[in-house]
Amino acid sequence: MRITTLQTQATNSERINIFVDGQFLMGANALIVLQMGLRVGQELSEEQLEQLRSEERLQQAVDRALNYLSFRPRSKQEVRNYLRRKDTPPELIESVMSRLDRMDLVNDRTFANFWVETREQFNPKGSHALKSELRQKGVQREIVEEVIDDEQDEERAWRAAQKKAQSLLNQQDIDYPTFYRRLGSFLQRRGFGYEVTKHTVKKLWEEYKDESAEDLPE
Repeated sequence: MRITTLQTQATNSERINIFVDGQFLMGANALIVLQMGLRVGQELSEEQLEQLRSEERLQQAVDRALNYLSFRPRSKQEVRNYLRRKDTPPELIESVMSRLDRMDLVNDRTFANFWVETREQFNPKGSHALKSELRQKGVQREIVEEVIDDEQDEERAWRAAQKKAQSLLNQQDIDYPTFYRRLGSFLQRRGFGYEVTKHTVKKLWEEYKDESAEDLPE
């Protein structure tokens, strides 16, 4: 098998069409062609052809993973699950993960920090809920405990409750027990504990209503 033409694809300059003995053989990533030192006139052995096909399968799986990662950071488990859904062979998945790891594109600590910061900015949740979400995404417990500080739940609850509290307080004749019940349920659904929820609800009532909640029924 003699390589007779190496032709850049018209629709993708990063891919090369390989012709052997005047016939189209396959398309391959330009980087693979360069790394293997393929050139016109070269005799292509069966071993080289198998290596070419193997490298191309790996590169396609890597490209698929990179596209998945382009939308937002992902945990390692998310990437593995995605590749499985795309029917990627198990041994190929591990090769992809090794390459992504060397490129520092899959890092569970980085992902966990991203996840917590995004929640803080757009949808604050309690530490219990955050830890549960990260564990579901396959992040190791040690990393989860390192990234999430339980002591910040008061701040998170305050931010989470602001909009809901104002909406409730805009209702005519709302009393404290109703406010407590509705806002408390809202916060607990977001993973905040009883004490944090109780303190946050009272604090918001007192700030916006200018009334002490200490002696009011809950």
